[in-house]
Amino acid sequence: MKSVIRWIVNIVLIAIIIYCGYNIYLKLTDYKEADKTYTKIQEIKNTGKEDLSTLNPDFRAWIKVDNTNIDYPVVQGKDNNYYLNKDFYSNKLGSGSIFMDYRNDYKNDRNLIIYGHNMKNKTMFAQLEKFKDENFWKENNKIRLVENDKEYIYEVFSAYFVNPDFDYLRNEFNSDEEYKNYLQAIKSKSLFSSDLPVSTDDKIITLSTCSYEFNDARTVIHGKLISE
Repeated sequence: MKSVIRWIVNIVLIAIIIYCGYNIYLKLTDYKEADKTYTKIQEIKNTGKEDLSTLNPDFRAWIKVDNTNIDYPVVQGKDNNYYLNKDFYSNKLGSGSIFMDYRNDYKNDRNLIIYGHNMKNKTMFAQLEKFKDENFWKENNKIRLVENDKEYIYEVFSAYFVNPDFDYLRNEFNSDEEYKNYLQAIKSKSLFSSDLPVSTDDKIITLSTCSYEFNDARTVIHGKLISE
């Protein structure tokens, strides 16, 4: 009887190992495919031989964050689910894309919201985690958004992790007072203080990704537009 139980346990353990190994293989394959896809897009962008908008009309801009590996195209779908698990070419990909909130009128909105996955291999928006380090924070690393060779530079004034119940994903405000209260709320959440003044006359950018401090946490970075 003991030998039968031992045999069953061994079979179960082998099955678990095979299952885990297969999932690791799928994850590594996904990472490799993502690197291949976005390296190719970066090459296209750098050579300037082709307009990325002709490859995908959902393309809006290119995002870079100083002293990180964040260097990606930004797309905008008809909802906030489409590009969660699709690449720039709309092919299925676990890493997804860096994408703008579907509600954003990115030319006019006061708050531009951009999402990306926090991948375990430190790609996509994973390195937003760097803003939780005080030394990195003090280096005053900028967020850069490039559209049609025009660069929009944002200075970070708030970085924090939060429960998604906190209402930070707002792109419309009914009044200056409402916007002012929002700015005060997100600035007060920051892990580190910033002397950068932010007023209702300013436009900001919000970068959002998953975080691992607790279940369903989010890492959020806010920057003020300082140059365009």
